[in-house]
Amino acid sequence: MSDLDRLAEPDRAWADAVVAACAPVFDAAGVGFVWQCVTEPDGRLAALLWEADPRLFDARYPDAGLRESYGSQFDEAPCIDYWIHVDLAAQTARLNVEGWSLPEIVVPLSGHPSMDAARLAALVARLLGVRREGP
Repeated sequence: MSDLDRLAEPDRAWADAVVAACAPVFDAAGVGFVWQCVTEPDGRLAALLWEADPRLFDARYPDAGLRESYGSQFDEAPCIDYWIHVDLAAQTARLNVEGWSLPEIVVPLSGHPSMDAARLAALVARLLGVRREGP
């Protein structure tokens, strides 16, 4: 059973679309991103989380400043997080990423899973400097 199997509609349709659009982008970065679904206690979607291998991420993106921000604890860091926090009722997503000292990015959602997925995948592709295939 996948993490998405726990979700009810419409959260599941939205999450399915976002994972389908974003997974190839994260994979293209080549830093070992793996994803998981985070739910609220009532089963609603809270966030989608992609975690990268810190050493691979640092080797690919040395300008991200991770070693500087973690300091002497960098070698103990378990992962580098890319969060998409979701509030489907308010039609917003908040993207929080480690590296480059970026602020939280608030993304307005349309309520259409495929449109939201394309917008989020394009944003992640720009942040990671990878090509995104598709619309």
